[in-house]
Amino acid sequence: MEENNPEVKLKKKGFNKVIAIVIAAAVLLVGGSVAAFILIEDSPKIQYFLYEKNTIDMFAEQVENRYEPELEWAEKSLDNPTENIYELSAEVNMPIPGGTGPVTADQIINNSTITVTTNMDRQEKVASANIEGSFGTFEVGNFNAYLTSEKMMLGLPFLNEILQLKGDDFGKLLQQVDPYTFTGEEKIDFNMLFEGNILPEKDLDYLEDEYVKSIYNALPDDAFKSEDETVKIGNENVNTEKITFHLTEEQLKVIIADTLKKMEKDDRFKEILLNYVQSHDTGPLVFGEDSELNIQDEFEANYDTAIKDAIDDINDFKIPDGLTSTIWVEDDIIVKRDFSIEMGPSDDQLVTFYVKGLINYSNVEQTFEYDFGIIDQGDDQSIAVDGTLSNDDGKTKDSITLSIGSTKLVYESDETLKDSKRDFERVVSFTDETGYTVDVIWSGNATYDGDQMQSEHELTVASDDIMQDLVILYLDKESKVTDGVELPSDDNIKDIGSMNVDEIMTYFETEVTPQFEEWLMGIVGFGL
Repeated sequence: MEENNPEVKLKKKGFNKVIAIVIAAAVLLVGGSVAAFILIEDSPKIQYFLYEKNTIDMFAEQVENRYEPELEWAEKSLDNPTENIYELSAEVNMPIPGGTGPVTADQIINNSTITVTTNMDRQEKVASANIEGSFGTFEVGNFNAYLTSEKMMLGLPFLNEILQLKGDDFGKLLQQVDPYTFTGEEKIDFNMLFEGNILPEKDLDYLEDEYVKSIYNALPDDAFKSEDETVKIGNENVNTEKITFHLTEEQLKVIIADTLKKMEKDDRFKEILLNYVQSHDTGPLVFGEDSELNIQDEFEANYDTAIKDAIDDINDFKIPDGLTSTIWVEDDIIVKRDFSIEMGPSDDQLVTFYVKGLINYSNVEQTFEYDFGIIDQGDDQSIAVDGTLSNDDGKTKDSITLSIGSTKLVYESDETLKDSKRDFERVVSFTDETGYTVDVIWSGNATYDGDQMQSEHELTVASDDIMQDLVILYLDKESKVTDGVELPSDDNIKDIGSMNVDEIMTYFETEVTPQFEEWLMGIVGFGL
């Protein structure tokens, strides 16, 4: 049958991926980025996207007002080297069987701590981490790790030397272990660990310039209609401006097809997409051109075919009612939304995607109710998100509920911010279809003072059959801005990447293992 044909499956998979790319571009468009380059004119088309931007900005401002000290500290840690000290401990308030002699497992846990110290300089791309702790009466020495854009180093409490591996040497070791799979050209791009796997700003700017603007310009002015309408928001009748954005099936197909044709010839877009796929599929691992694990050849081989197939298939794809998005606006904020699109490969395989929502807002409080749904063969499956956000002179009370049928995930917080000190209690509750509820309770405080901050956290779990505070996890944190990150001296480095497999095995047998046995005997009182 046709469904079992691998070529057909590849074709459909490629088509779906490309359509997803187009939809992603549309999301950026709807997200309000258009407002950065359109002129301020009084037209329904322009006003539609300005209202989208205003609504997003309103919620962003609420987040900034709530978490101003945290956001400032996060920005400071991106621009400056910082040190973070985490002390982790626990309290068990119930007997746990086990332990050695008169010491029980709960006593061991209650007398154990783990301290993690991290140093990070994102600008210089240097980082370090130290782990030490105690488990009951056993003291564990320092475990150290260091990272630069070119190499990683590991210091063990029982080893006199620091182990080092350069990213460029990674493939050489892999090839010696498995010469049939690895070519020796494989590398680790440690630089990616400092930058993350999000798109660089220059790539985002390119996509906005070449695709978001292009899609915006392709939208007909007469696709937007404006009128006044009174709607009910909560218990009030609200006078609003109603803007309806509608694209016919033909108009929508033309925009998608033109976008796909542009992607087909755009080598820069292909490069951006490849880099994004690689960063998510393989992370910091970079495979050689001849490696079986290199996804670049597979990507490039399928890219052109997928684009061409998508262009050919879009003509037969069904979008009978086109796309309709209606917004109701009060004081430049969207207070009601109704979006829907029905589409599918044939008339009897149509699926409807919809978004409906209400927002009631003031400077102090915002409430919202949104439904995100799919109707497939008459089966309506939706995710409901509703909540209340309140912020009055540093005192915030928030409640957000995500519901899928009878299953609910609820977030509630009660916080006070005064003089850069925050006290908080946050509860995340999960209720399944049977009504069984589990609560994760997170309370504590945080203080921000110039170039340093301190915080204390307590986490515990409760449920219908588990009492609160039976087990409590404590996390204390101290952070400060520093002058930089210190790396170990080159005189004490053992470069693993410069050794062959036999040399590595000999080194571990004659140096590492004896030192480990001696260290372990010093901790627990016996050898291996």
